[in-house]
Amino acid sequence: MRYTLSIFALLVCFGGIVAIFWYQELKYSLPTPVPANYKAIPVGHAVQDVKLVSALPEGPLFLHFYNPDCPCSRFNANHLKSLIRMYQDSVQLFIVVPSTKAKKKAISEFGKHLEYIIDEHQKIASAYGVYATPQAVLVDREGKLFYRGNYNKSRYCTAKASNYAELALVALLNNQRPPVFDFYATQAYGCELPELNELSKLNFF
Repeated sequence: MRYTLSIFALLVCFGGIVAIFWYQELKYSLPTPVPANYKAIPVGHAVQDVKLVSALPEGPLFLHFYNPDCPCSRFNANHLKSLIRMYQDSVQLFIVVPSTKAKKKAISEFGKHLEYIIDEHQKIASAYGVYATPQAVLVDREGKLFYRGNYNKSRYCTAKASNYAELALVALLNNQRPPVFDFYATQAYGCELPELNELSKLNFF
């Protein structure tokens, strides 16, 4: 009997370890599932719904899609802070969050001096073809999509050669053509955007 209980306890522990590994490591090393109704926005195209982005200033724009409940968003926070320090005077940066609660956490992480947009119904995310976090969107001075994709091939943004968002931002600021990157730049890795019904439980306004 004791032997059976010991085996069962070991199996439970092993299952727990596997579950933790899946949640913290393997899950986020796989591409984020593409939504069934997803519509890709090609680089060089302007957002069709003008009213949607009428509240945003003229470019160049840097939109950072952030969800504090996503481990991947937390992994790249230091890299984003570095980009903010280097380029905040050259580009109009907005941190896009899914809820009021997320905005409060984002302010705690990045500070009150930045601009935040609550994209509760994911209209801005959909307009720019974003379906995961963290993601970077760059918009040129003509209002056309310049880059939409990942920050880095590494989740901790330690591989400088694949600092996709930063390389694209430098090209944008130097009036160059959008860079052509590899598959890992535009294939979303990270967390799916929160379901709208989940957000309705989090927002009270």
